[in-house]
Amino acid sequence: MDALLQSILRGLITFRTGIYIVLGLGILLYLRKFLIGLREWQRSAFGLERKMAQRTLISASTGLILLLLLVLGEFLLVTIIEPRMPAQVSEISSVINPLAEPTATLLPDEVQVALPAGEDSVDQSDLVFECIEDVLEITYPANGDTISGTVEVIGSVNVDNFGSYKYEYSPTGNINWVTIAAGNQLKLDESIGFWYTSALTPGTYLLQLVPLDNVGEALTPCIVTVEVVVEE
Repeated sequence: MDALLQSILRGLITFRTGIYIVLGLGILLYLRKFLIGLREWQRSAFGLERKMAQRTLISASTGLILLLLLVLGEFLLVTIIEPRMPAQVSEISSVINPLAEPTATLLPDEVQVALPAGEDSVDQSDLVFECIEDVLEITYPANGDTISGTVEVIGSVNVDNFGSYKYEYSPTGNINWVTIAAGNQLKLDESIGFWYTSALTPGTYLLQLVPLDNVGEALTPCIVTVEVVVEE
């Protein structure tokens, strides 16, 4: 989605309450104008008066229809388009605590974790990740899936004391998590956000969904392994 268009749409969504109020006031004004015109049309006895009243009715009706269409458009934008828009990291930047200790993760057997200098190898059983149905899970892409292009990440973030979530990717081997986007609404097997993979080098990647509690502490994530290929 074009950045400018996306910014405009997000503005319309963010200020929806004010927009509804303004449109509601406009509807009331045009409705009053319509009723006045209707009364004048019913009372008018001469052709010229009736024509003027008709013009008032047509003008008021046009304004009412236009405002009702704008209300409908705003409603569709909030209920249908907003859930399909890419999440923004900036939406919850004030919630995430940058000093929070990262939660250790248990990676798939084929993944080797890059360890800090001076440390010996770590038994993967000492590291933890947890995917729980309807609580914290990534249902698409599933573990082992092949993906390309724009991927809509589907899953659930329904943990206790929920504050926000973020989802990240990392190439295997040298683990380096890159935040894709974030959100601050509970999810139940629905769109988490979008992952644009076209610019990535084809290969195996990890995708993790990280919940954060209401004080910004990162909780145990859910991780899947996917294969990114060139979009055909």
